[in-house]
Amino acid sequence: MTPEQKASLAYTISHFQEVARQNRFPENNKVDHDTHRCVICHPELLPLDPFETYIDVVAQSVKVRRPRLDQGLVDEINKDLDLMGLSVRVSVDSLLAGEANDVQYWSDWIREALTTGLDLLSIHSATSSELSLEDAESRGLGGAVEDKTREIMNYQKANA
Repeated sequence: MTPEQKASLAYTISHFQEVARQNRFPENNKVDHDTHRCVICHPELLPLDPFETYIDVVAQSVKVRRPRLDQGLVDEINKDLDLMGLSVRVSVDSLLAGEANDVQYWSDWIREALTTGLDLLSIHSATSSELSLEDAESRGLGGAVEDKTREIMNYQKANA
């Protein structure tokens, strides 16, 4: 990437991190920003598959909204398990201990957060793309999804 392209990506990530910090992601299309530098508005500014750009922006935003593996995150995971009709519960200790089933629920929660973020980016502008994890995986980009999921988990765990 050129310095200008890197600067555009950094600007976009910073913008969406602030949107996430303010908990305004659902209304991200109404937050004022420099649309000429935004790589969500203009994915052609980068030499990447738009999915790679979008997933990076969303992952950095998830890290802002849920920066640590703490009781608040565990409560969110358990709330989702309730919605799925599952009676299992995860805990901070079970996740830190790496209990396989619980870590899978954590990973599933992150994938759902990524999915939600991608959905919300699709309404960002008239030029935004509709992208999904499933479509990306079918195009051979499953490694990018797994990498971002692990990146978020490692970040949250490091901040436990």
